[in-house]
Amino acid sequence: MHILLILQLLFSFLLPSYVVADRSSKSPSNNAILLSRVHSLTLHGGRLTSSRRVSPIPQLKCTGPSRRICNMYQIDTMRCTNEGYGYDEEDIQWTCTAELPQEFKLGSTDVVCEGYRNADDKWVLKGSCGVEYRLLLTELGEEKFGRDTSSSSGELGPIGTLIFWGFMALVFGIIVIAMLNECFGTQRGERVNVGGHGGGGGGGPPRPPPPYSSSPPPYYSSSDPHTSGSSWRPGFWTGALGGGAAGYTLGRRSNRPSGSSYTTTRYPSSRRWDDSGEGSSGSRTTQLSSTTTSTGFGSTRRR
Repeated sequence: MHILLILQLLFSFLLPSYVVADRSSKSPSNNAILLSRVHSLTLHGGRLTSSRRVSPIPQLKCTGPSRRICNMYQIDTMRCTNEGYGYDEEDIQWTCTAELPQEFKLGSTDVVCEGYRNADDKWVLKGSCGVEYRLLLTELGEEKFGRDTSSSSGELGPIGTLIFWGFMALVFGIIVIAMLNECFGTQRGERVNVGGHGGGGGGGPPRPPPPYSSSPPPYYSSSDPHTSGSSWRPGFWTGALGGGAAGYTLGRRSNRPSGSSYTTTRYPSSRRWDDSGEGSSGSRTTQLSSTTTSTGFGSTRRR
């Protein structure tokens, strides 16, 4: 009797954990899969993933390092292969390959999938995976298009641009205030000196006795203590303002490839780079080299 009761108690404790384990290993739907059971993925440019809880995403999305490079070439097809897992069985590591012109190469290639029930679910929606990749320039690409500097100080972005011009406005305001103080301060000082001389007992410095020279002294003389600080002269802040604005302008210009890296030869292939951005007088094209296989590596994220 006691043995039967003990067995019933043990069975009651073990049954819930068994049920939970069974539910976690069972697919919640025919459209839910485990990435550990996926050998490879084939993604296509210009197509969207399937979706259930959240909005679909592009199957192929270039994330950098700059929009300029991403616009140069659009990848048609990418194939990603399961290379095993890291810390968790469903934390799959991927090797992705694509055919690219010799001017470009793949950087990181992260696979992003939609968790079936939530963003932490190990089960993912079938067909919901896309790749976020980085497109980099090779040495040949840098020779043709110039080194990309948009990730440095040349491309500040909206917030950086706002901070820069705010600083420039502050410096300009300081310069204007300094000029006004010098101008009105000099006029007040002259009136005080004249009043002190006429009253005979003023606190101003004595003026030299007549006769006075008929030709007034120069506006500024380094040897005249009365005029050495009376006129405003360009200094550090003026140089900072002008130098900063010039540096910003040159930085923006340096982001655009030099004219020597373009050719105006047109050809019927669709794989060409069309730069019709700011300052372009027309559509420019440059022929790309033949394609070769490029490889990138990445991990898995869920959304």
